[in-house]
Amino acid sequence: MNTTAIIGGGFSGTLASVNLVRFAKKQQRVVIVNSGRPFGRGTAYGTTRPEHLLNVAARNMSAFPDHPDHFFHWLRSRCEFDSVPDAELRETFVPRQIYGDYVRGVATHFLGSHDPRSQVECKVIEDTAVDIEPRGDGGVVLLEKGQPIEAQNVLLATGNQPPAGLPGAERLASDSRYVGNPWKNWHESLPNDDAHIVVLGTGLTAVDVVVTLRKKGWNGRITAISRNGMLPQRHFRGIQWPSVVPDDGQHRSLQELSKLIRQDCERLRGVSQNPAIAVDKLRGRTQAFWQNLTIEEKQRFLKEYAPSWNVIRHRIAGPIHDAITDSLDCGQLTIIPATIQSLSAEERTIDVSLIDTSSQPQTVHGDLVINCTGPKARFSNSGIPLYQQLFARGLAKPDDMDMGIAVDSHFAVIDADGQSSAFLHAIGPILKGTLWETVAVPELRAQAMHVAQAILLQPPVHIQDFDTIEYCI
Repeated sequence: MNTTAIIGGGFSGTLASVNLVRFAKKQQRVVIVNSGRPFGRGTAYGTTRPEHLLNVAARNMSAFPDHPDHFFHWLRSRCEFDSVPDAELRETFVPRQIYGDYVRGVATHFLGSHDPRSQVECKVIEDTAVDIEPRGDGGVVLLEKGQPIEAQNVLLATGNQPPAGLPGAERLASDSRYVGNPWKNWHESLPNDDAHIVVLGTGLTAVDVVVTLRKKGWNGRITAISRNGMLPQRHFRGIQWPSVVPDDGQHRSLQELSKLIRQDCERLRGVSQNPAIAVDKLRGRTQAFWQNLTIEEKQRFLKEYAPSWNVIRHRIAGPIHDAITDSLDCGQLTIIPATIQSLSAEERTIDVSLIDTSSQPQTVHGDLVINCTGPKARFSNSGIPLYQQLFARGLAKPDDMDMGIAVDSHFAVIDADGQSSAFLHAIGPILKGTLWETVAVPELRAQAMHVAQAILLQPPVHIQDFDTIEYCI
């Protein structure tokens, strides 16, 4: 019986295992190594806070690319949505913990042993993979605590790296005033309302922190710091709009793409429409555009365009945006555009040393400091033991951008000699340097389906193409 070991029990790993069950035509064994978060939920959907909403409307959140209404129909089984009309439900941004229920429910349905027709035996192991040794036609996954797993195929679905360490943060590991992991239960012991909370970052995780503080009725001061000082934008209602980049198969430079998109944004402003429509209309081809850029163009994009792209592309639900806006308007929340230089523990506060946009030094004093700077970007010096070992063995290498690991078009990992592995695959956010657009459900569900078919040596199932439009028409 062929065995596939999947390292990672979040959305990507869970859906890969589900698709192995869906498409297997002969007996298989799947072993999922899950670490940290509850199986099937991962970091994104492991939250227990009801105020944390999806950043994507329900219509785009099916777990299956070949069944785009699957999540919508599942929501119809929930009593709390009985009175919501279909059109409204499709545009609803439901709590992330409910979406976690959905993923767990899908896993229970497909991975359980209740169906005697199933060709796949599944097992979830709560442990941490620390190494992979090649053996024969496959490999052996070494675990931190348990017995090794021999497998003919191994899938890396580990999700994002932990946040990058900030200068001085290592000395704050045991200081209760510093939160290095924003997904821990920091909100259970907040300082008094006359205190000052400093949030490092202004992205989606920082937004979660501010929304949770407001939900808990905390009335103190909040300061959020990031290099660009930009917050995610709000989802909106727009119009039908053609893509500005012709789908003619031509490769276009970053300069050409930038010019076309800027012109399209101006046309949209001219008809009183949100210019983010121009970005949404590129969604289905963003990966192809990225892969056709040179390394120099990708580096330039990251430096000049990525901050603006991210706040436009990764938008937030209306109620979340309203809460952030209210916090800004009442003076509770202050945004500082600056570069974080270091952190230090003082007698009464954690001090954050900054260099602001005018190159002036500044110090912000926080009674509680929360690191929301996002996952570590560089992979060549990853702090994850598994990847350190894979690189040392030559079984994998960082991608050309050093933002993840290198894979081929079938998600096979590329080794140090530039050869595609016969047994090692990867999907999810660790492919960001290769694909750029690889963190949202519409892309991850397609990867999970395609990699399962590649592992099973099956040709890809044809799926009818449809645009993934984030805004509501």
